[in-house]
Amino acid sequence: MCGIIGVSGVHDAPEVIVEALRRLEYRGYDSAGMTIYQDGKLKRVREATGTHSVELLSKHIKDFQGSDSISGLGHNRWATHGKPSQENAHPQFDCSGRVAVVHNGIVENFLELKKDLLSHGHVFSSETDTEVIAHLLEVALTETDRIDFALAEVFSKLRGAMAIVAMETSRPTLLACVRRTSPLIIATNDGEGFIASDIPAILGRAKHYYQIDDGVVAGVELGEISAFRLDHQPVEPRKFVVTWDLSRAARDGYDDFMSKEIMEQPQAIRDTLAGRLQLWDTSGINLDELRLDLEQLLGVNKIFMIGCGTSYHACMAARYAIESLCKIPVELDVASEFRYREPKLDPQTLVIAVSQSGETLDTIAALAEASDSGAISLVISNVVDSSMARMADAVIYTHAGPEVCVASTKTYLAQIVALELFAIYFARLKGTSTVEEIQSLASALADLPDKVEQLTNRFSEMIQVASKVEAFERFYFIGRNVGFPVALEGALKLKELSYLPAEGFPAGELKHGPIAMLDPSSVVVAIATRGRLWEKVMANLQEVKARGAKVLLVANEGDQQTIAEGDAAFLVPSTHPLLSPVLDTIPLQVLAYHLARFRGFDVDRPRNLAKTVTVE
Repeated sequence: MCGIIGVSGVHDAPEVIVEALRRLEYRGYDSAGMTIYQDGKLKRVREATGTHSVELLSKHIKDFQGSDSISGLGHNRWATHGKPSQENAHPQFDCSGRVAVVHNGIVENFLELKKDLLSHGHVFSSETDTEVIAHLLEVALTETDRIDFALAEVFSKLRGAMAIVAMETSRPTLLACVRRTSPLIIATNDGEGFIASDIPAILGRAKHYYQIDDGVVAGVELGEISAFRLDHQPVEPRKFVVTWDLSRAARDGYDDFMSKEIMEQPQAIRDTLAGRLQLWDTSGINLDELRLDLEQLLGVNKIFMIGCGTSYHACMAARYAIESLCKIPVELDVASEFRYREPKLDPQTLVIAVSQSGETLDTIAALAEASDSGAISLVISNVVDSSMARMADAVIYTHAGPEVCVASTKTYLAQIVALELFAIYFARLKGTSTVEEIQSLASALADLPDKVEQLTNRFSEMIQVASKVEAFERFYFIGRNVGFPVALEGALKLKELSYLPAEGFPAGELKHGPIAMLDPSSVVVAIATRGRLWEKVMANLQEVKARGAKVLLVANEGDQQTIAEGDAAFLVPSTHPLLSPVLDTIPLQVLAYHLARFRGFDVDRPRNLAKTVTVE
């Protein structure tokens, strides 16, 4: 949530800041602003017109034409303290306009800090907690002339998860930053320095990328970096490699990022499988990257899987494979609930935490709970060297490339594939499945990218099927076994993008309440691909049809018996039952996409949502 950019020594600073804010729009925002050092002072512009704010901000670029306009800050704000308005947009200043601050997160103790500042004569112009930081820096700068030293003193007084970047007028090329849980990266390029909340903001501009740990203050000046802990002990920021290219973070001719990312799903799966799937080996899988103690892993007798939103659904879809192949109990938890229910964890427990960004605050907190208990931790993440990746004992990266659309598509499928790879690896290690069982699933994984591509190549056909229900306003998604998480994900996508009421539940639960909602004005989307519970799904469809609801099916190609039971059908290739959630989900992504576009909504930036949720 929120997007941060800071630049130092960049001669086209206003353009770079605005472009970075455009690339950070996927994180969600309701206002935007930037400040540039020019003619001896900080010049600031802010807009609060919802998702048009960055575009309006771009019209001010011409106002920053000074030869000294090489350093500045930019910010996309997601309102927490104070309504969306120009006054509450960042950057926030101190009393004199010497200090500028951009901030992501929440200062939990801002009221008591603000009360003290007011008692000492400070005047506030916004309702934000961020402005408190600017005034505290104003005070700290009476004792030092370096903004990074001042930030270290101020940060020790702040409670909560946050990321902060600050600058001041006496040394405008020096930017200071610090983080606690909330993501922040540093980068350089031939005399230029950058600070950003995510890689896409500076992709193609920066050459060298660095991570800073929680509680480490970094100063970025031109192309130089200095970093130290709050006790002023110097540290070296960790360098990491970014393999994404700029085209994967751009629309590249598509109308929107969502359609582009749906079409990128075959390659996302290929890249996630690359080097890991080895059909010539009886084990089928190479996951040497885990670097876990095998004896400790063999001692695992229970698994917890945790995630939020779509990542939670990926956990649910993969649980069937892990339990089936590894013969070990698996518990699922929404990350925000996991830490508060006092789960019984010990060194024989494996906790698998899934997050696209690796920065989801609820999942980070749950992962910390697991680590404190002595449990083994494994993270599935799409971002190299993310906070969760650094916290965990092991990590499997999905290699799906940057995902800009708020609604996850390609990273969801890649998460399922990564988890299925782990299921095969762990089953082979434990000896709980036969070679034939393992090779059957491994072979199906090898075929999966081509089958996904068959589906994505029929994008326009799926749009035509979706158009048959575009006038309806209520949707119910049903499935059994591996079809249940598909139903949940389909309902979530529809809610996220089209704002239509949608529910997902097990088909067997129809008669326990939801069937009361069915009538001719409702649509039931049934996951009806062939599997061991197919006949039971067919029986549930008879109940649905008897109430007059419209039936939209996800069915296998050529399965005329199933197709005949619906009013319309999305057709998918057949695959291994444990992989069917991957294929069955794709038409539901297209359904949500079409219904949102039909209603005139922005599919890339749905209202009230953020790509990376870094607050509780």
